[in-house]
Amino acid sequence: MKKTLTAGLSVAAIASVAFAANSLDSNPNYKKLKNFKPQGVTNDQCLMCHKAQDPGIVADWQHSKHAKAGVGCVECHVVPKNYPTAFKAHPMQGSNWTVQIAVSSVTCAKCHAKEVTEYLNSGHARGAAQWLSGNAGKHGYLMTKLSYHYESLKGANPSYGVSGAKMEKGIRTDGSVFQANAKNPRTADLNVANICIQCHGTVIKLDSQGRPDATRWPNDGIAALYPDGGVGNCLSCHSRHKFSAAEARNPASCGNCHLGPDHPDIEIYNNSMHGHIYNSEGNTWKYDSAPDAWEPGDYRAPTCATCHMGAYRASNGSVVKGTHNVGDRISWILRPPVSKKLNRVTFEDGTIQDITTANGANPPRVGDKAMFKDYVREGDKLKKVMKEKVIKSVITWKDRRKNMMGVCKNCHSTSKVENFYQQYDQLVDTYNRKFAIPGVKIMKELKKDGILQNSGLNTKLGFVWFEIWHHEGRRARMGASMMAPDYTHWHGMYEVSQYFYNDFLPEVLKLAEEKGLKDKYTKMIDELIEKPEHKWFKTGGNPERMKIIEEERKARYNDQGQQRL
Repeated sequence: MKKTLTAGLSVAAIASVAFAANSLDSNPNYKKLKNFKPQGVTNDQCLMCHKAQDPGIVADWQHSKHAKAGVGCVECHVVPKNYPTAFKAHPMQGSNWTVQIAVSSVTCAKCHAKEVTEYLNSGHARGAAQWLSGNAGKHGYLMTKLSYHYESLKGANPSYGVSGAKMEKGIRTDGSVFQANAKNPRTADLNVANICIQCHGTVIKLDSQGRPDATRWPNDGIAALYPDGGVGNCLSCHSRHKFSAAEARNPASCGNCHLGPDHPDIEIYNNSMHGHIYNSEGNTWKYDSAPDAWEPGDYRAPTCATCHMGAYRASNGSVVKGTHNVGDRISWILRPPVSKKLNRVTFEDGTIQDITTANGANPPRVGDKAMFKDYVREGDKLKKVMKEKVIKSVITWKDRRKNMMGVCKNCHSTSKVENFYQQYDQLVDTYNRKFAIPGVKIMKELKKDGILQNSGLNTKLGFVWFEIWHHEGRRARMGASMMAPDYTHWHGMYEVSQYFYNDFLPEVLKLAEEKGLKDKYTKMIDELIEKPEHKWFKTGGNPERMKIIEEERKARYNDQGQQRL
């Protein structure tokens, strides 16, 4: 019997016509731009003005590989007059052309179709749609609430597909303050432009003349959605106008967004041995090798791009080509409250998505049906569309892991690589079983009983739980994935434990008592704490072990607390 699974999502973004985000050929604007031949325009015409007006832009371009290859302003900025991103008010116009200000990945795909297609199949391409269109779903709705109403924005703003009156429920009680910008939603939009969308991307909005709206642009978000159906900014990693591969291979390129309390990947990398080596001598490495020729010898330790994107040599000596799908080699998804395994499926119509399975569960199979989540752009908003499709082929989480292990083995022995994955798996499994799965169960029960409503972020408990999995829990899991012990322990599992026992569980009982359900939740928590992995919390530790610790403490420190050398 075939089963129906739930897949990830893609992004379809052109007018109100849906097309598969991972297929350039299904975007008519790609075909239009690829075949377009502008008449009577040269790069020199552009430079006549821009050398004086924008010398920094011109200097970057002059030092780029684009310039050396003869790729200039015309190839990237000149478009048909009727193109969706056309800047109609530009002082220079041709018989069949004008220029575009907001350049999407569709333009880059004219020369880099392989790289753009790989990117479109990646998690990076979903960065905006995951929350901007997701107000009909839990994650997007939560992110919009956080963006608008917990960072002093206070506007009842409907721009992202949900009314202010609806968002106000379960998040604020000071109605008059909450509605402060109700009659001026642009105030809230301009504030949001400074935060989440600068990394995630947003729906790029142009005025009637093709000028980008300030509430949406400038925007270097990895998955910005453009009027021409383009998804993403290649310049998020290859900054304009140099578009350097060497720059994108540097950890700082990824650290621009992958930092901070919820995904401190650059900090974790710096805490690892790989980061130690990079910080000691990375300035002497070679970063500008050809795409599939960048390998050990050019560098002594991997950067983010090495592991997630770079080419590597297989055990038989052949070269496995690099990819712009940064998730191709990831076997665990570490972002949600409970980590799951990642499998990639291709459907019979050629569309591609990730499907998660619980640890230990069987991956999807050829012939299974799965729900394909797509998003269609309608004006300035995105609409979710669900379609059931049949799976044609599967790359399981084991296949993806084997791919990543191939990268590791370019520098490390097989035994070291395999032992690392045992350590990593155990940490994730411990986090899941000990804290995440019980926490999710309790939160669902609280909502079922009406103790928590909507996001729950109008309570201390809502924030505590959010930070346990979204901050501390991610840090622990990501720290283990990159071998950064301080982030795995002190910034990770230690803080997960601290807040779970000392804040989360007491707040659960407090709110339950207010609703007359204290006995039910006391029993639930007592049963949890009685499990072997939690018992130490009741006893404070084993007496024999504590005696050893005290003796060691006395041996290490004298009565005045002076450390013995």
